[in-house]
Amino acid sequence: MKVRVSNIQRFSLHDGPGIRTTVFLKGCNLRCPWCANPENIDFEKTKFTNKTTKESGFFGQDIELMDLYSEIIKDKLYYKVNNGGVTFSGGEPLLQIKQLEPLLIKLKQEKINICIETALQVPTDFVKIAAKYIDEFIIDIKILDKDECKKVINGNIDLYFKNLDFLSKNDQINIFRIPLIEEYTLKKHNIEKIIDLLNKYKCKKVEIFKIHNLAESKYDSIGKEMIKFSEIESKKIEDVYNKIKALNVNVDIIKL
Repeated sequence: MKVRVSNIQRFSLHDGPGIRTTVFLKGCNLRCPWCANPENIDFEKTKFTNKTTKESGFFGQDIELMDLYSEIIKDKLYYKVNNGGVTFSGGEPLLQIKQLEPLLIKLKQEKINICIETALQVPTDFVKIAAKYIDEFIIDIKILDKDECKKVINGNIDLYFKNLDFLSKNDQINIFRIPLIEEYTLKKHNIEKIIDLLNKYKCKKVEIFKIHNLAESKYDSIGKEMIKFSEIESKKIEDVYNKIKALNVNVDIIKL
């Protein structure tokens, strides 16, 4: 069994608790205009060319599960120091959850903490598979208006809430992560919906962050133009922080 991976990043500190190995999986069903990993949107291998060095190649390789397991297990000693482990990111890693399942079983046998970063807008059957093995779900909150979600990011908000209901019943909502974009997620009506969501679904922590332009070189290398968004005033970030804090929720402003 193989999965399609674009990158394996060691010693990650912002993708769950402790020191982590983050595995970036190819393929996403959403089309967020602010995506920071454009090389992972398409499931197919993505050709890149570094315009400075003229180096070229492809984002994406098919890796046997046992080979991927060997890469992850190399850092097991570091994981033990502070409850670190492996995080599956993307793209949307839940799209390959059926292929990943044998690997997840082996990682659980080794008592390795497993996180997954997900937009959660995938078939509920995929979420149910993941829920058997995942220790930490890091879940995006993006655009919550049904029509706008479909129009802007090709999302399915009904499916999103169905999946939240499932995870909530099993007390498996760990971290909500909110990207702040002036033109989209920071709109007044969307912030109001986010506050309503956080009132309904209890979690251990909320992380908010503003979108940056650090992925511009990636876009350039794959022949795409990165959309530039308005700079967000610090006061607006603080306002969102304070609204969430008022819910007695543990919230952090992070940099990704």
